Amino acid sequence: MEKQMQLLWELQGIDAGLDEIRNTQESFAPKLDNIKEDIALLQGAEEEYQGELAAKEVERRDLRDKVEQLKGLIAQSKEKISQIANNKEYFAVLKELEHNQKQLERQDLELTGLVEEIDSIKEQIAENEKELSAKDAEMALEEKAIAAKVATLERKIKSGDRGRKSKTKDLDQTFLRRYQRIRKRFKNAVVAAENGTCLGCNVNVPPQVYIDLLKGQGLMCCPNCQRIMVHRDEASAEKKK
Repeated sequence: MEKQMQLLWELQGIDAGLDEIRNTQESFAPKLDNIKEDIALLQGAEEEYQGELAAKEVERRDLRDKVEQLKGLIAQSKEKISQIANNKEYFAVLKELEHNQKQLERQDLELTGLVEEIDSIKEQIAENEKELSAKDAEMALEEKAIAAKVATLERKIKSGDRGRKSKTKDLDQTFLRRYQRIRKRFKNAVVAAENGTCLGCNVNVPPQVYIDLLKGQGLMCCPNCQRIMVHRDEASAEKKK
């Protein structure tokens, strides 16, 4: 019975190690997810910038067409003035010329501002692309580093699985099933007992239960938390290994 209890204690040590390895593996995903989220945000910003740039380019082309049209009208008005014979027509054309010139000045100012906006958007796109490239590089490096870590952990898992099979091979299957059921509730399904106290829940166990445990009368579980109890000496023996 003492050997069976020792095997259970050692099996729990192996399982705890495997749990730690798998938890480490699971911890990799959030970091990659954070980088992926950053990349997605940058890609979304890229699409918005490109859409805004395309709209501004259309606006600039339309504005340039208006400017060229006004320049054409102004040229026509100037040509007319040189050919006009009466004052009435002269002042009418002159008024039209002045109006178109003012319009041209406003359109030129608007075009200048629009060009500055376009240049600013292009700068934002360049900066965004730089950040996106850096994030892509970070992602590639992180994936490579994690792949190496995962490979190391997988080897440890295989080693742990071999050790586990070795323990369970000599373990009473009834004990093993009880251990596995309890471990669904508590990671430490096997706990030490000392001076009549279960060290899993720190509750005193009935004296007869503790006496039976010391005598190795069978598989003894704490009446309070239902964990499998081993005598402290058995637990200490494993820790010294």
